This record gives sequence, C-alpha cells and structure tokens, in this order.
Amino acid sequence: MQCIKEKIENVVQLFLIISINQKKKKEKKQDKKEETLKQVKEDSINAKKYDSIKLEIFDGERQIRTLKIKTPKENGIHKTTWYLREKGVARASRTIRKSKSEPNGVSVKPGTYKLKMTFGDAVSEQNIKVEFDPRLQISKEAINQKYNASKELEGYQDKIAGIVKQLVESKNAAISIKAQLSKEDKKKYKTEIKSSTEIIKKIDTLIALYLGKVDKRQGITRNPEITVNQRFGLASRYIRSRFGEQTKTETVLMNQFKEMFKLVVFDTNSFFNKEWLNYKSSTEKIYISPFKETKIYSIK
Repeated sequence: MQCIKEKIENVVQLFLIISINQKKKKEKKQDKKEETLKQVKEDSINAKKYDSIKLEIFDGERQIRTLKIKTPKENGIHKTTWYLREKGVARASRTIRKSKSEPNGVSVKPGTYKLKMTFGDAVSEQNIKVEFDPRLQISKEAINQKYNASKELEGYQDKIAGIVKQLVESKNAAISIKAQLSKEDKKKYKTEIKSSTEIIKKIDTLIALYLGKVDKRQGITRNPEITVNQRFGLASRYIRSRFGEQTKTETVLMNQFKEMFKLVVFDTNSFFNKEWLNYKSSTEKIYISPFKETKIYSIK
C-alpha cells in the first residue's frame, strides 16, 4: 500500500513545533516561582497532558488506531510513523505482561482516513488517502476477502491469548500455593503439595498444545509436534500475503486451524470444569494461621 507521506509528515511536524513553544511558556512560569498551591496542582495536571503527543486515526466515525509519542526533549522537527495498520490484539504468551502501546492489527483497506493529532490543548486534523500499488491489479472483492479473513483470524488470536493467559494465571496460583504449603509444613500438607505438582504439570501440557513445549536447545531448531499456534500462523501467513482472491488453500488451512483449536479448547474447558475445580475446592479449605504457636514460660 502507498499513502501520501508528505501529508502525514506535515501534521506531525506542525504539532511538534507547537509542543516546543508551549513547553517554553511553561518553563517561564516555573522560573517566576509565583504560583499558589492551586496553580502548582494545575501545572502538574497540565504537565501530564504535555508529556506525550497523541495521534488518532479514524475510518469514518470508527477509531481504528491510537498512537502515543513521547514529547521530544529537544527543539526541532521530528517525525513519527503509522504503518497503515489498525489496532490489534495481544498474542499468547507464557508470561503475564502488560503492553504500554497498542499492538499492530490488520492492514487497512484503500480509502480515506482522518488523522487527528493532539498535544495538550492543541488539536490538528487532516485526511490522507491510502491506495494500493497501482501496478497491482486487485478487485474490491479480493480486498474485502483478505480483510475479513484477517479480522476473523484476529478474533481467534484474541481468544488464544485469553485462554493461555488464564492457564498461566492458574499455574502461577498453583505454584504459589505449593510454595506456601511447603514452607509451612511439608509433612502435614504432603497430599496437597503433590496435587499442586500434578496440576502444574497438567497446565504445562495444555499450554504446550497452544504454544508448544519449552525448547531449551540452542541454534536453529524445530519442534516436531503440531500446535494451535502453528496452525494459526500457517493460515495467517497465506491469507495475509494473498493479493488476489482467496483460494482453496486458504480455506483448507483455516479449517485445519479451526478444527484443532476446537479440540484443544474442549480439553481446556474439561480441565477447568473438573480437575481445576477439584483442586481449587480442596486447597480453598486450607487455612494457614498468621500466628505462630506461643510458649508459656515459668520463672522459678
């Protein structure tokens, strides 16, 4: 895809110049040191408004992306980039993590988009036109097929990420319970510690169905097992790289992914409905007092 880059750059440059001027005004106020307590609080709020530049992209009335750029420290003309993608969803991960920025989503279709840039109280808007490379002959139907299939895959990606996150959170809870019981009394809670170990192993097995087993080998390696992520990635690569109408290949790959995903989700739900519930109910009954046993000393 191509876009009118000059227009985007003009919007970005305009606002970075404005941001620098407004920062200087704020610095002069601080140098005077004549603000009241109320003014100091107001300046603190305003400082937060000026610590970043916000770029919002709209497809008609639908907001499809929000990008935040940290305000540059130095004066001058600065640039930022929008890679012509909508807001995406998180990817499945073995660790719980929080992202500070929006993930990339599907590529936008050709059309006119509105860019709105905000810095403090200053706002600027401008439209840009996104077009395909004119050397490519692609129908509107093919464009919609690719976009709709990509959005469908994105929905599945969101579900995979949510399921894996729930598994990881459950595993972390079981690890914490096991550590607490082991620290308190290994002999007394021998059964519960053993059940914690077993539940952790079961969760690892389920996570492996989505992401594969943890491979500690070095160099270029490949896991022999087929996972949900592998099926998803293969379907995604074919669908998103196609410039013409979707073929039977994309349909077959998508169906293979859906069939495997359905089976693995069934196993996951069965685990949470049976084994996890039993483990949860048995460990919830355990109460570890924060008080240690005290001794009564006699003085002769």
